Amino acid sequence: MGKLFNRVATVKIGAALALLLALTLGGVVGCSMLNTDSADKRSSMLADPATVKKMPQGGVSPQEAVNECNGTFIIQADYWNELNETGSFPDETDRIPLCFVRCYLQTLGILTEDMKVNKEAGLAVGWGGSSETIDECLDEMTGTTCEMAYYLMRCVITRALVEEKSKDNK
Repeated sequence: MGKLFNRVATVKIGAALALLLALTLGGVVGCSMLNTDSADKRSSMLADPATVKKMPQGGVSPQEAVNECNGTFIIQADYWNELNETGSFPDETDRIPLCFVRCYLQTLGILTEDMKVNKEAGLAVGWGGSSETIDECLDEMTGTTCEMAYYLMRCVITRALVEEKSKDNK
């Protein structure tokens, strides 16, 4: 009887630890799918459309932004393609690509100099897919200015890739 009790107790403890580990790791991987931040925090991260600097008619194309930013933060085309194909850079500790993303988003007018997100500019160039995606990815903007830009971009691209894959599976 004692051996059976020990086995049952071990299984229950093991299951509880596995559940705790899954919940802990689930909150760390990928984009945040839970809305744990207040609406006030999110709205403070958005640029005021009435006061944001307007881009010239036609604006800057994504390729022009890549060319401009590559003059300061040089990254290889393969590295940029990796971000677009997988949702992340191969080495997320290298600051140059992260700062390249900040430059890119600022050149397109999606990020302001004070790191506010200009949602309208993003949607105008087809970035983010939807207003909801951009809103939800605001939660990812933590760290240095370069990290904030990269984490925002990573979240938006990852969501787009997941959405595209789910459409392909239908």
